[in-house]
Amino acid sequence: MDLQDGRAPARVVIADCDPGRRLSLREIVLRFDPGAVIDEATSGQALCDILLRHRPTLAFVGLQLDDLSGPEAVAVARRAGAEPPCLVLVATRVLPHWQEIATSLGAYEVLKTPLDPSHIEQLLHADARRRAPTRALLACSTPAGRSAISRVVARSGFAIELDETDDGRHALKQLKLAAYDFAFIDVKLGGIDGLELACQIQPLGLPTRITLLTTSELEPVAQAGRYFGVDAVLRMPFYARDIDLALHNALGLRRPYLLNALTAPPAPSALLRIADLPNPRRKIA
Repeated sequence: MDLQDGRAPARVVIADCDPGRRLSLREIVLRFDPGAVIDEATSGQALCDILLRHRPTLAFVGLQLDDLSGPEAVAVARRAGAEPPCLVLVATRVLPHWQEIATSLGAYEVLKTPLDPSHIEQLLHADARRRAPTRALLACSTPAGRSAISRVVARSGFAIELDETDDGRHALKQLKLAAYDFAFIDVKLGGIDGLELACQIQPLGLPTRITLLTTSELEPVAQAGRYFGVDAVLRMPFYARDIDLALHNALGLRRPYLLNALTAPPAPSALLRIADLPNPRRKIA
């Protein structure tokens, strides 16, 4: 184990015809994780072989390779049973059809050239976080809400063990007993409502990041929750992209923005972070 937190170093494949881009990516990966094991490929066949033989955790794949295109090579490897847990496509331009390609391949992000080292480092951090075991609690009063969130969590690529409940008292007991990284808590829970639950666990000093779920307006709930250590508020009903955004926020990660930007026209977010609220102490009488 080379990483300080005990995780195994990343296994990375870089597939691109451009030697300069391969070198840049290699250098950035090794700065982030000096113990990373890196394979390189310039052809689709070589990429398929690496995906099948070495099962990398992270793949940077360019559009143009010597024979097959990068996406075609990934699709061939997927049909053979090898799918990189974290796929990052690399393109000189991000066109509308990239969204369809990226979605069909389960890509995590699309990188646009020239490469931005800080963006790549954020992706490497996200990949390391995806591989880290994570415990989470979902306390939601409706089966539909629990089902929607658990589906997004299951296909997120993160190693999340999700416990579920529809009862506030049970949720309080679970939070006291288990070391949860984050929790999604419905304001309208039975037994103890979500705000009361947040109030009761605040003195415990738990590291759990709390996201409240509500059908009401976001800001009043967020203003109340800020005094109980709540991290964010998510409005129900929600789209999958809203849950995905809330999940990344709960894990302290930036949502991949290029894919997100192409997924749908700009729309108001159903997530309000407490940190984005105006500070009432700064108001001048």
